[in-house]
Amino acid sequence: MFNKAKNPAGIDLVIKLATDELLKHQPESPEYVKIVDQLERLNKIALSNRRDRVSTDGIIASLTSLLGIGMIIRHEQLNVITTKAIGFVTKARI
Repeated sequence: MFNKAKNPAGIDLVIKLATDELLKHQPESPEYVKIVDQLERLNKIALSNRRDRVSTDGIIASLTSLLGIGMIIRHEQLNVITTKAIGFVTKARI
């Protein structure tokens, strides 16, 4: 159902290697500047590959809350009830 990123450790390994190589050079050297440019590009690639994932627990909690609200609204259409029924709906726990 959800696609997982392919080889997420690969780009992180390359970033780590570039960072280790960066520590070997002086900030004034041209190699340092090249490595920093490469790290910027690698970080952009790593960020574009990552997505914020929604947990299945969050999805299930949201759906059950919506189902509960729907049931209360349907019951209110058929029968008159007090506003205390809203207390039955669980609040989102983030």
